[in-house]
Amino acid sequence: MARPIITLTTDFGLTDGFVSSMKGVIATIAPEANVVDVTHDVPPQDVRYGAYALGSTYRYFPADAIHVAVIDPGVGTRRLPIAVRTGHGTFVCPDNGLLSYAIADTGARVEREPFALGRVPLPTKWLAYQLTKDQYWLHPLSSTFHGRDIFAPTAAHLANGKPLHDLGIGVIDLTAFALPEPREAPGTVIGQVIHIDRFGNLITNLRQAHLPAAPLCVQVAGQVIDGLSKTYQDSADMVALIGSGGTLEIAFPNANAASALGVTMGDAVRVSTAG
Repeated sequence: MARPIITLTTDFGLTDGFVSSMKGVIATIAPEANVVDVTHDVPPQDVRYGAYALGSTYRYFPADAIHVAVIDPGVGTRRLPIAVRTGHGTFVCPDNGLLSYAIADTGARVEREPFALGRVPLPTKWLAYQLTKDQYWLHPLSSTFHGRDIFAPTAAHLANGKPLHDLGIGVIDLTAFALPEPREAPGTVIGQVIHIDRFGNLITNLRQAHLPAAPLCVQVAGQVIDGLSKTYQDSADMVALIGSGGTLEIAFPNANAASALGVTMGDAVRVSTAG
């Protein structure tokens, strides 16, 4: 039998002992679990960044993997701790928008302005539970470290085969932020920067299917890029290409496009037919 997989995505960094504490709890309860670090470098309290990191990686794990995500500025408040089973893994996290990209992958949408939080009905075949059974938590319970005291032990018990429904009470909707949709005009599509990776590459919400017919002209923050490249090194200047996540990226070879252009998340990217 394969060892159960538990992934960890946090904003805790590695300077302090927060991540080690969570791993220690998991090892105590589920010593056979294989713990995989997705990232602990999410910027502090940046739920949108954490949601993107989680949403861009979970599909590459086995469907029975357990994904713990703790970017939790509302720790100890009324936000709910949840466990959610999907066809592509089980998520254990605060109900604060961290599942936004995973929810969007099902076709569900929050009808609000981009990145505003709302509630979305539970996607088809998903099961979600508010974690209320404190016998599966670590005690004494800290009001400031639910990653160690609620989410890590919950994931460990799930890895040991504990049924999801034993952990709490069912919920019928989840918190998610609205993801921006591309806007179209004749020969033009306007998207947004939805993520900036550690290299400074600008990752947009534009997929190949959104783009007008070639030849293309990509515009962002006054920079004009003619055509799509296949690699980051096709030019010494800014390049636009379809990246590994399947969306349009703008990159500056051997440099940082976000810094060079002064671009932040939410900035517009326009793609039109050249000429």
